[in-house]
Amino acid sequence: MRVIMTERFVLRPFRAEDVTAMYRNWCCDERVARYCKWCPHESIAVTKELLHKYLTEADDGFEYRWAITKKEADEPIGCIDVVGFGADGRTPEIGYVLSHAEWGKGCMTEVLQAVITYLFSCGYSEIIARHHVENLASGRVMEKCGMHMTGYTKIQEKFGSDQLCDVKCYAISTPQQTIKTEE
Repeated sequence: MRVIMTERFVLRPFRAEDVTAMYRNWCCDERVARYCKWCPHESIAVTKELLHKYLTEADDGFEYRWAITKKEADEPIGCIDVVGFGADGRTPEIGYVLSHAEWGKGCMTEVLQAVITYLFSCGYSEIIARHHVENLASGRVMEKCGMHMTGYTKIQEKFGSDQLCDVKCYAISTPQQTIKTEE
């Protein structure tokens, strides 16, 4: 798996010791989970199960999930990954989450741009993303990264729920910049 470096961040594989930071920095926070498909974690045990899933998928060869860390600190403050592929099976869909303490600082725009650029370098010709219609900040991040809105759809609001919510769909099909990566 590639490590991706930006001006302020290092995107690296998750490690077993990341569980406490994940729980503290975003998994237990209602503000962060509000527009996500998952509910806030009620205990660190739930986060540990999620991290175990991430590590197992990485061991099985999944290479498109990164812990977001600041260059000056190796503590994860969020996650960005390919959460699925479009109807054609070849168009990666990016999902991301970030600690509330880091909102409004341009962090996710910088990180998303780096991942978009990396995925283009892997040979993908289009990349998609979606956000809950009420999550206006996430839409602004996508637009700042050159993505354009392609329409609306409905998806399952929360895992385990039958309730649907409206989401805006975005896409980009033009590479934006070069990034530095490490093996």
